[in-house]
Amino acid sequence: MIANLLRTQTAEKHQQLESLMFVNDIMNNTLSVDDYKKLLTINYIIHQKLENKLANMLDNEIAEQLQMKNRLKLESLEKDLSYWEIDALSLPALNFELFVPEKNNAEVLGALYVLEGATLGGNVIKKHILANNNFTGKEEGLNYYGVYGDELGANWKTFVFVLNNTVKEADYEKTVNSANETFENLIKLSKQMN
Repeated sequence: MIANLLRTQTAEKHQQLESLMFVNDIMNNTLSVDDYKKLLTINYIIHQKLENKLANMLDNEIAEQLQMKNRLKLESLEKDLSYWEIDALSLPALNFELFVPEKNNAEVLGALYVLEGATLGGNVIKKHILANNNFTGKEEGLNYYGVYGDELGANWKTFVFVLNNTVKEADYEKTVNSANETFENLIKLSKQMN
């Protein structure tokens, strides 16, 4: 199944990204507000550049199965930017060429695997941020990390089901490459922002 293959074959990039995105500080409940703002900014820039493109590249049937309209996270990120008084118009331009997958379901689902996977960890991240004294009384600025609320588990199961039943074995390599390149977008942007 492609979902298992993605997990193992993107593990290195996933680990590299985690080392750049303050995971230790999050888990130790010591994340600073400034570093949280960097995380929001990184996620906002990537979603702003990719989210609608990816949603529109999927075949309609697959987009409906995934309920893509309910998976868009840009609005939650915009609320968070507004709460933390981050001006979206003043964010830096990318200093690298952004990877955008080809318009085929296998590649698009590979890229979405990264964005959906980030959401999967969001509930854990949100719990740790709320346990951090730097964020007492600031839950209104944590929309992105709780974007799916109680639907998180069901949304992930649906995504994995569609992924496993859509991507043909002949396209596994395309899906994995797309996921790794999407991780690379986030890695490059994290390095740019630090």
